[in-house]
Amino acid sequence: METDGAITNAAQPELSASPTKCPLTAALNAIGGKWNMICLYWLDSGTRRFNELRRLMPEISHKVLTATLRDLEREGLIRRKVYAEVPPRVEYSISSHGESVRPLIEAVRVWGRQHLEWKR
Repeated sequence: METDGAITNAAQPELSASPTKCPLTAALNAIGGKWNMICLYWLDSGTRRFNELRRLMPEISHKVLTATLRDLEREGLIRRKVYAEVPPRVEYSISSHGESVRPLIEAVRVWGRQHLEWKR
């Protein structure tokens, strides 16, 4: 699909090899990875390019960030937009479905602050 000189991946999320009917398992499969919620947090504040995300999360490796972004895209939580330019430009943004995770991210941040205080 082309839009304004850009190609957006509009494919439907792929079904996993063994789909689950358990809501908690489905949620953890989608956002339970170590970096998934952190990526969604940064993308919730705006569209980002790959290297920008790397700078925001210096502890993540190139390989792991690539895999995380692919997983989030497959789950329909982010959009990947490839521009038909030389050199190629790719931007990532949160999808409308991904925005539904916002309350969870905020709840985890609040809990994380409380947990850090508890550990002191």
